[in-house]
Amino acid sequence: MTPLIFAEVGDLTFSNTWETILNSLDLFRRPDEILNMLTSLPIVGAVVVTAVGVACVFRGYKWHKPVVVLLSLMLGFAVGRMISQDVGKSAVVAISLGVLLAAIASPLLKYAVAIFAGIAGAGIGATVWSFFNPGETALAWAGAGMGFITLALLSFIFFRIVVIVFTSVGGAAMMVMGSVALLLQIDSISAQVQEQLSLHPGVLPLVVVTAAVLGIVHQQGNSTEPAGEEE
Repeated sequence: MTPLIFAEVGDLTFSNTWETILNSLDLFRRPDEILNMLTSLPIVGAVVVTAVGVACVFRGYKWHKPVVVLLSLMLGFAVGRMISQDVGKSAVVAISLGVLLAAIASPLLKYAVAIFAGIAGAGIGATVWSFFNPGETALAWAGAGMGFITLALLSFIFFRIVVIVFTSVGGAAMMVMGSVALLLQIDSISAQVQEQLSLHPGVLPLVVVTAAVLGIVHQQGNSTEPAGEEE
């Protein structure tokens, strides 16, 4: 989810922001567009996204404070790139917004967790909607909205569980998408990877779900804190 948004915002303006973000969250919708976005992701960005995804999947709850700060930095940088399209494509805007969001994420940790949990929930909701309603993918925003609200609100009640879920789901998406972006950088296999993913659009969601479940099981099994403890 995050890597797709990160890759796409370089060409965004406010007129198509929401449609593009929704397309990025929905892993079943237009796989060719997802591949195009992953192809445009720079190799450095792909490495960073993959590394952060691995950290989220396997150490999401234990490292949730630095993870949330780092995700805030990445989100701020991505949104800053989007905004800079209307103010002259300045890297200063992206860097400044990234630093700003990272700075306020730590003192407002619960709210930052709620936002990222909501984003993960939106991705889950949009993908599930498209899976069960393939003829109504244009309404995937409804599933995304329900998923966002549900996980965001639950984060205030079941903090640990929601942190484990959103870091596992979001981290799995970042790890898988970042890995695919890295594979697409290899000329000898790039065409083959694109062909297989285009022919089998369900592969990416399946791998993401598998990685997310493994992450949830791993984090839950290694967590010693009671379910009601928030930090």
